[in-house]
Formats: sequence, structure tokens, C-alpha cells
Amino acid sequence: MHGITLLELPLDILAKIFSILDGSDLSNLIRTCKTLKNFILHDNTIWRNIAKKRLIIRDHLASVPDSRSWYSRCRISHNWCKGIFKKQRALHYDTLYIPWLELHKSQMLLLALGSEMFCFSTDRKGSPNCRTSLWSLHVPIIRRYDIRTNDISRFVIKDNILLCGNRDGSAAVFHSNNPRKKPSLLCHIDDCHQNGEVEVTAIEGIKTEDKLCLLTGSCKSSELCLWSWNCSEDNYDHLYDRMQNSECKQTIQISCEEVGIRCLSMNKTNNKLAIGLAGNTRPLLLDCQMCAFQLPIDQSLNMKRDAVKDITWHNENTIAYVSHAGRMQLLDIRTNHVIYRNMDPFHSSLYCLKTDGNNALIAGASEFSRCVLFDDRQPGRHVQMYFTQKNASPVYSLVFNSTKLIAAADRSIGLVDFDVNSSVTRRYDYSDVFEFVKR
Repeated sequence: MHGITLLELPLDILAKIFSILDGSDLSNLIRTCKTLKNFILHDNTIWRNIAKKRLIIRDHLASVPDSRSWYSRCRISHNWCKGIFKKQRALHYDTLYIPWLELHKSQMLLLALGSEMFCFSTDRKGSPNCRTSLWSLHVPIIRRYDIRTNDISRFVIKDNILLCGNRDGSAAVFHSNNPRKKPSLLCHIDDCHQNGEVEVTAIEGIKTEDKLCLLTGSCKSSELCLWSWNCSEDNYDHLYDRMQNSECKQTIQISCEEVGIRCLSMNKTNNKLAIGLAGNTRPLLLDCQMCAFQLPIDQSLNMKRDAVKDITWHNENTIAYVSHAGRMQLLDIRTNHVIYRNMDPFHSSLYCLKTDGNNALIAGASEFSRCVLFDDRQPGRHVQMYFTQKNASPVYSLVFNSTKLIAAADRSIGLVDFDVNSSVTRRYDYSDVFEFVKR
């Protein structure tokens, strides 16, 4: 009987055979000859099956689909999970800040430092160019006679509208037709909560074709404040005067006055608002069309020393949030049940949280500029930890895409790159599970 070699088999049969192998077997097979190497690296059928079992980090902010091959996606996923990366300090500042970051469509990085905001462009690989800014602006401030600063606490981007909440108790609304150009001020609200006596710690917005709505919250107030204005794209020049009208303000009272509002997050369809509380460990859900709470407050979870530090939508039915106690949880809004629980490996506070909308969640911890990667399919343990910078600062804010992690500390911005060659790059593997022992 006359036999045939492996290379003489049809390509579809080869792909079927190789799809059964795991990553290590394929890695060994690649080294045998150039023909097999080229075939394996460029056949998406083989790697698509492997990707189903791996944590593929997705770039949900990108305006265009990911054009990388499935081999490249699996290679980058391996680097994320094994701690194989190169890190650098993208930006340094001498003054201590509590910064806030947002990545706009994976094309621009917006950074709030103090009362000033900067916009940096990103290159084709997603790395921000922090040497020169596209624009910068100072938000309007109110001089208060207390210990509060005039720093920006948080900001959000809604289409061509920029909304900023300030620690001096005010809020600002900016507009720009071109995000690469400096936005113009539409409105500055001097006193948001309790006549400006408390800071604005949470801000969100709803932008439609004919309406603009601003929502603010404070960790020291149980009121959610809303400002709404009728507008259209062609009459922003006349909107400023109308936005100063105090009659545009409405308030929604939380049933428990002992808690405040720490963070807000609007879903993609702009009809549900997730509310993270200060003094309670379970988020609230507000139906924006009915102006009614769908998930009522559970007063049995009131804890003065605990708070939901950050909140975001993992998908259309799931809210992800982190707490001061170091918990990271997923709440299903359909059943009001927590479907995923995890803890920071060092039981430290978690300050911020981002999700890729699929399986990956990354939280910023309160010490050592550390970020923690979680997989919602693996409860009870973390995937990896990343010490993004060489200082003991918390990670106050973070953003990430499929290949980059950007973390903001008190004195610098750290950039972590996972699109590297694993054979020549140092590994920082902190995937071990730690046991917390009380003594």
C-alpha cells in the first residue's frame, strides 16, 4: 500500500486535524517546517476553536472591527493571561492628583488633572502620544471657603457633548463638532447639590437628537439631580442662555437618606441608569423613561464604611461594580441576583472598573499601582495582576483595549503593552491564588 505524507492531505482536512490540537501542540508543529508554519498561522479555523476556550480581550470602543488574525488574538490573549508585557511611563506630573481617564473610540485619550483636561491622540497600535496634546482646557471653578479642591472628579463623553463634574460642587457642559478640537463651553452649573456645599462625585448624560439631559450625584447627598434642555444640532449658539434657567432642574430622592450617590453609569440605549451608592453595597437601577427605581434599595446592606466605588454595564442585562471592601460583582438586573462574585487578591479596596463587554473585567486597586484581570467564567479567582508603575499609589482610573492597558496613578500615567514577542519579553506572572489569614 502506497502511503501519503501529511503535507499531501487537502487543506480542509489539515485544518480539521489541527483544530483538535491545543496551543502547545500547535507551537511545536509550527517549528517543523515553513509550509506548516504559514498554513497554521494564517488559517483562522484552527485558532477560532482555540479562542473559544481562552480569554480574548476585545476592543469594544473601536469604531472598526478588529482586523487581526485569530492567531494574533490568541497570542495576545496568552500574553494577557501569563503577564507577558512591556510597560512604560506615558506621562509624569509633579503634583499629586486624583486623575480620571476616558478612551474615546480608541482614537483619543482624555485625561483630567486637577481642573484642567487634556486630549491626546493615539497611534495605529493604540498607544497615546502624551508628549503633545491635541487640546487642553480649564473647566470653570467656584471658589469655596472650605478644604475642597477645584479638581474634576469625573467626566463622560456623549456623542459631541462633554460633561464634567467638579469637587467644588459645580458641573460643566461642553460641545464640540470635532473631538480633535477644543470644545466650547455650553453651560456651567454653580451649585448642583445642597447649594454647592458638597462635591459632585458622579456625572452622566443622555444625548438624543432633540434633547440633552445632565445627571449628577454626590456621595454626601441622597438626591439625584437632573437638568434637561430641548436642543438640536443647529442651535447650540442659543442654548447657553436657556441652560442657565434653574427651572430645568429636577430631583429624584433615594428612599434612604443615609446613603449618597458615588457613581453613575448609563446603558447604551439611554433608558436605564445604574447607580452606585455610598453607604450601601448594592446598586440601584433607575428606569429613565418612567423615572422610577426598578431595583429598590436593600437597607439591610447599609454599611457606612463601604461604598460602590465604580460601576459600569457589562452587557445589556448585567451591571458590574467594585466596592471599597475589595469586592467585584456582577448583578443581573432581570432577577436582581448577583451572578458573579470575586475579591481582590490582596483584599484591598478597588477604585475603578472597566469591561470589554464580553468576558474580561479589569479593576484598579488601592495600592502599588496594581490592576487585576478577571474572567466572568471563572468565579472565585483572578486571571492575572499587573503592577503598572513603580510606586505605591492607587489606580484611580483605567482604560484598555485589546492590546493596551492605561492606568492613572497620583503622579503618572502607566502604559502596558501586550502586543509583544513572548519569547524575548520578561514574564510577570501573578496569577497565583493567595490565602488571606487572620491573626
